[in-house]
Amino acid sequence: MSDAMLKMAGEADDALARCLLTLCIDDADIMMAALLKGADDARAVLTSLVMSMQDMPQPGRDEGMRILERDLALGIARWGCTLRPRTRERFVQAVERWHARLASLPSANPDSLRAWLTADGAYTLLTPGDEAWPGGFSDLDVRSDYAPPVCLWVRGDAGALTACAEPLAVVGSRGMNDYGREVTSAVAEEACLAGHTVVSGGAMGVDAAAHWAAVRAAGSSCAGRCGRTVAVFAGGLGHIGPSCNERLFAAILEAGGAFISELCPDTPPLAHRFLLRNRLIAAMASSVAVTQARLRSGALNTANWANELNRRLYAVPGDVTNPSNAGCNALIRDHRAILLADARAVDEYCHPRHAPTARATPPEP
Repeated sequence: MSDAMLKMAGEADDALARCLLTLCIDDADIMMAALLKGADDARAVLTSLVMSMQDMPQPGRDEGMRILERDLALGIARWGCTLRPRTRERFVQAVERWHARLASLPSANPDSLRAWLTADGAYTLLTPGDEAWPGGFSDLDVRSDYAPPVCLWVRGDAGALTACAEPLAVVGSRGMNDYGREVTSAVAEEACLAGHTVVSGGAMGVDAAAHWAAVRAAGSSCAGRCGRTVAVFAGGLGHIGPSCNERLFAAILEAGGAFISELCPDTPPLAHRFLLRNRLIAAMASSVAVTQARLRSGALNTANWANELNRRLYAVPGDVTNPSNAGCNALIRDHRAILLADARAVDEYCHPRHAPTARATPPEP
């Protein structure tokens, strides 16, 4: 098996290598980000990781681990930091977990692994060098406490990710009221009618209202000039949900939109992954609008990421006696967000109107 694994690592292309490294970490991982920053490419990281596995000859294991530690230190240095003894101890423990993941692979054949990781081609794989890779993700690679995606799984038209140079993220609470639904729909619809891409999280409440508004805009009389919508999921694309949004998800794909995830398709959407997902929503967008949120809403986590990443952050004010508006009002009060005074004044919270990039030609069956 050891020879087969080394052969697989040598034959893997960048996309497959990144998929397998994502399978190893299972979540956004600073140490993997440092390795990729310090190594020549993802294939080099995968090869060194395979070399250092337990069933490899001892000289090869030692050399593989030496290369991994060298690349880790170099990647951390490129963030302006140094490798500390405690970090090295944690890294050794992490490598042991990664080895266990690689040892459990169902095959060492690159073609079989690629089919397994893409559900026989149901998902498109994107890597940082691809044209459809969102440029904003590069901002997650500038600090040692951030972690850019290793790769992306996409369902739908991958071109939707770059159809607009400066997408708008629309986020908020799951438990919105009629006011939240009305203002969310107005913001997202006007943005799409102006050619902009609307990004959200595919959840109930504000997310669903934003996606639905974008879908309606795409089905209007000016459909050819409308933007599209992208849903970013906290789990793998094999676990998209909630189930009550199934009709919405079908409509998003029909309208030329896309679903994306940084996690392998079989990864479940555990609670902590929603917070990690929020950094992708903020990074992908140039402007973030919080249309209705409670004080403990996950949307405020997205707002924090927007500020960290120097995105334009807007919040819709609301009735001060209604807890559903408390999060947005607090963002405005604390000068962390710009007050969005008119939901239909799209030119105030988005870049100039434009025609979106044409849809990609669907692949032949």
